[in-house]
Order: sequence, then structure tokens, then C-alpha cells
Amino acid sequence: MKLDIIISNPDTKQRLDIDLPAKYGVIEDALLRLNCEETISASGRILDGYNRGIVAFYFEKCNVFELNYLASTIENFEYDESSQFIGGYFIMDQKEPMDVHKTINLAMNIQSNNLVVSQPAMDEYDLAKFYLENDLIPEIEGVRDEVYDWIVEHTDLQSLGEEICQKENGTFISGDYVTIEELESLYEGDMRMPESENYIFQLEVGVQTEPQNDKRYTLQLPTSNAEFRQIMKNFAVTDVANLKCYQFASIVPQLETMDFGMEDIETLNELAASIYCFKELNELNTYKAMVDATQSVNLETAHNLCEYVDEFTLQPKDRSYADYGRSRFQNVLPDELLECLDTEDYGRKIAEKNGVSMTSYGVLVPRDGVPLMEKLAQPKVIQSQGVKMEQSM
Repeated sequence: MKLDIIISNPDTKQRLDIDLPAKYGVIEDALLRLNCEETISASGRILDGYNRGIVAFYFEKCNVFELNYLASTIENFEYDESSQFIGGYFIMDQKEPMDVHKTINLAMNIQSNNLVVSQPAMDEYDLAKFYLENDLIPEIEGVRDEVYDWIVEHTDLQSLGEEICQKENGTFISGDYVTIEELESLYEGDMRMPESENYIFQLEVGVQTEPQNDKRYTLQLPTSNAEFRQIMKNFAVTDVANLKCYQFASIVPQLETMDFGMEDIETLNELAASIYCFKELNELNTYKAMVDATQSVNLETAHNLCEYVDEFTLQPKDRSYADYGRSRFQNVLPDELLECLDTEDYGRKIAEKNGVSMTSYGVLVPRDGVPLMEKLAQPKVIQSQGVKMEQSM
């Protein structure tokens, strides 16, 4: 099962799509873009993976890491578990609106095979027939065969099925009839948090000339020359460039689409070392905003941006020209007067004058008033401070 979800800032209503479950860095980046803490609003659908039931939900306020925990809990549900979850959600939501706590508790009860029951039945008629054929109706249990056959022959199966469904508060999910007898309180808020990534780039590499070889190695950058030598030894190659990258991830999401080859691994490692320094100095968000401002970035540009991080400041609270214009008068003009001003038009004009870039992380302001793209047009001579690979590996 998977979550098709939109999360939003409960105060500003700013929203974005996110795939859950996700790694810590992806969630952290989403919260940064939304300019909010862990409490978010969430709406979307829970899909069962079998093109059957769909659960539409809206959680007005919930913890995004709890939502991620829900996604990881139901991610590997099999066919029967999916039926129980979807049916159980419908039943419980009809009684009282579901929240993320109740939804996680339902999922955990299904994991524990705890009193969420499903039977094969398409509708009320099939349900009544199934109950009669399997002696599940106590009122006629133990009667003689000829009496039983007479009862079955003269019973309105549709009406009987409707009565059973109403009595048991059951529901039908694409060929399954689901009921809930009783749930235990298994979830007390003790969710499992994703671990924070201790890398900038993560690559899954293998031997380029042997695609049928399933051997893979997970390489995290920045790294040392010793690990590069170990990789080459493991794959019996004389150069890292002879390997192929099968998967690539980054804590800077915009860099995940960056084109590079394994012959660029030294430059990539140097870039990772530089970005890691920004992370340690709490400047990572500024670098992310700079990457975002360029809209399309290659390895060379990503490297060049590192040279200008200390020349910019990020104002994460300003998410529009109106915000930027208003911030210029903050604590100067009373709120009543601010409401009368066209702060958006003013913000747009002053932003252009100051070389400001609007990014999904906030307003990026150059200290010297020179726009980022102008700086990149005449890049500095790069003196890499990253990890330099030895030539004789």
C-alpha cells in the first residue's frame, strides 16, 4: 500500500506533494519548504496496490513523522491485509472521523492479526450464501439436513445478507467482506523515527561491463580514498570510472537529477565534502536555496555555487514579494498602515533592485546586491577544499 499525499502548512496553507514513506532528509526538506515545524495538515489517498479500494483522508493537524510511520507500517501489506485495512478504515470512519493515531492503531492491529476479519463475498447475496454454506448462522446451527436445505431454498438471501451486514457493521471491499470485532490499543505514540542521513550523496554502484551481475555496493559521499580503493578491489577494477551508478540520492533534492558519470566521482566527492561543511555550519539551507534559484543545475554549476554561499543570506519567513516588501517595514510602520500599502508591488521592485531571488525555501538575498545568476556568469577560480582523491589508487 502507498500514500498519495499532499501536506500543507496549517497556518499559511502552502502545500506540496510528497511520497511517503521517505527518508529523514526528504521530510526535513519538505518542512523547510513549507516553513513549518513537524505539525502539518495532510490530505490524499491510501492506495492498496491491487487497483481495488481507495481510502480518501484528511487530517487537519498531524505530525508528519507519524504520517511517515503510518506509510512504513502499511507499505508491505499483502492482499488480505489491504482488504482489512481499507474496510476497517471505512467502518471506523463512519462511527467517528479518523485521525492519524487511530489509523496507525488499526494498521498495527492488522499486523498483529487482531480481530479484523475478512470473508470472500462480493455483496449481501454472496455474504448470506457464504454464511449459510459454512454454518455461520447460530439460529439454524445443528438442524437436520433436509430442514436446512428447505430453509436455504426459501430464504431471501439478499435480505439476510443485509441483516448480517447491518448487525455486524461490516462493509464490502472488492470481493471481501470486512468486519471489526474489537481492537487493542497498540499505538501509544511510540513511532519509529527515520534516521538522519550522515551523507550528502548516496550511490549504488556495480560493474558496468557485467549488467547481469547482481553485486552492488552502496557508496556514501563524502568518503576517503581508502574506500575507493576497497571498492575497486571488491569489483576487481583498476579505475572507479569502470563502475556504473545504478541509483543516486542526495540530501539536496534538486541535485538528484544532476547528470554525471563515474569518471566525475572525484569532483562529486569534493562537492559532497563542501556541502557537508555547509551542513555543519548551518548553511545547508542557503545552499539549497541557491540550487533552487538556478532551476536547472549541472555538476559544474553545483560546484561553483559553493564559492558564493557566504555571500548570501536566506530569509525563510519571506515566501512572496508581498512578504519581502512587508518585512522591510516590520517594526517601522503599524500593522494598520501596512495593510493599506501594496507590499507586493513594493517587494517586487525592491527585490529587483537588491538582486533578490525567490526560492521555495524563502528569499535569497545577496549581501552585495549582485544577483546569483550574474555571479555565476563570471565564476571565481575554484580552489577546492573537498576531499582530494589520490591519483595512484
